[in-house]
Amino acid sequence: MARVLVMITPAEGHVNPSLGLVKQLVDRGEEVDYVCSEEFGTRIQQTGAKLITYPFSVDAFIHNPVLKPAEYKHHYQFVNMIVKGLIEPIIPKVMKEIENKEYDYLIYDYLMGWGGKIIAERLGIPAVCTICSFAFVEPLGSDQGWDDDDIKVRELYDDTMKVVHQLAEEFQVSVPAIDELDSHSHILKVVYTSRYFQPQAEKLDDSYIFAGPSIVPRKDAPSFPFEQLRALYPQVVYISLGTILNRDLEFYKLCFEAFRDLPVQFVLSSGQYAEMELLADNIPDNFMIKPYIPQLEMLQRVDAFITHGGMNSASEALYYNVPMVLVPMTSDQPIVANRVQELGAGIAVNKNELTAAILKAALVEVLNQAIYKQQAHVIGQSLRQAGGYTYATDAIMSRFSTIRK
Repeated sequence: MARVLVMITPAEGHVNPSLGLVKQLVDRGEEVDYVCSEEFGTRIQQTGAKLITYPFSVDAFIHNPVLKPAEYKHHYQFVNMIVKGLIEPIIPKVMKEIENKEYDYLIYDYLMGWGGKIIAERLGIPAVCTICSFAFVEPLGSDQGWDDDDIKVRELYDDTMKVVHQLAEEFQVSVPAIDELDSHSHILKVVYTSRYFQPQAEKLDDSYIFAGPSIVPRKDAPSFPFEQLRALYPQVVYISLGTILNRDLEFYKLCFEAFRDLPVQFVLSSGQYAEMELLADNIPDNFMIKPYIPQLEMLQRVDAFITHGGMNSASEALYYNVPMVLVPMTSDQPIVANRVQELGAGIAVNKNELTAAILKAALVEVLNQAIYKQQAHVIGQSLRQAGGYTYATDAIMSRFSTIRK
């Protein structure tokens, strides 16, 4: 048995993929401490791991200007978000919570970047990085138009490195170059997708373990009247913008306008904070709207999925062979959407040029052309065959077999 420290970014799309892996480690005898925010405490404890919490705002990814989703015009914007939004506020708290504790290895989320290296170096243990997006062959935001000589880029560099120097001094670790702050140089990287779905996979070596998505039934998922889905219409389409971007009333209004007259049952997951009452008089009869939808169960019953293109949502849809219309909004979502479209499993639309007519045409195309469903099945097969959290656990425990106690 080994003692394992798990440190994952406190966000739905990062915590959820880790749960199957953590439960497998616990079931195989590893002693796991999982450090995260209280918000995810219940589902973490259900894995059998010991929960260690630190304070972190529940709505940080919505209201914190550093963490709030944005379109990155330069790689330094992404790095600045990691350093100031996650490493600076979280790593000191983690270090305080695990003071005087000993571990055999660390598993950390890729968005923690250099923060994972700080923890591993201070504890003197090896580390595994888990990646719930694509593994970035090229830096995120590196081709978006801001020149390296732009004054905004220089200000970002100075702002980021000031914090890096302060943290390096506080924890007595070496100061990395700015391009190393989001790199993952540890001996093992577990990626929650397949080599087939991963763009430019040929450029990634064997230290990248492609395990596929971690599909774990959620015990806290709400109920839903699935028997009503096809009571009036032969086809069902699910709409969700994930857990961070789901307050976009203008997008929902666009959906109502685009799909009002289609003989299709639409199911919209709005989240608890979207002010849907403001749209009450505009909701079409062919829409079912709820704050929460049991997404895994829903995706097994629908004909298409309209999504923001978050990696978790896209992977779960493809796992169940569901073609998509993707409306990428921020971060890595354009990369995910472009890859889905490139492999023929959906259509990506530009949010800045989106109209009701464009959205309707994309959905009708996906619903009526069988090739999209067929290609979704091809990707889905690669995800299902990747091995999931069982394969990821095998890889980790095999690599650290020499420290079994």
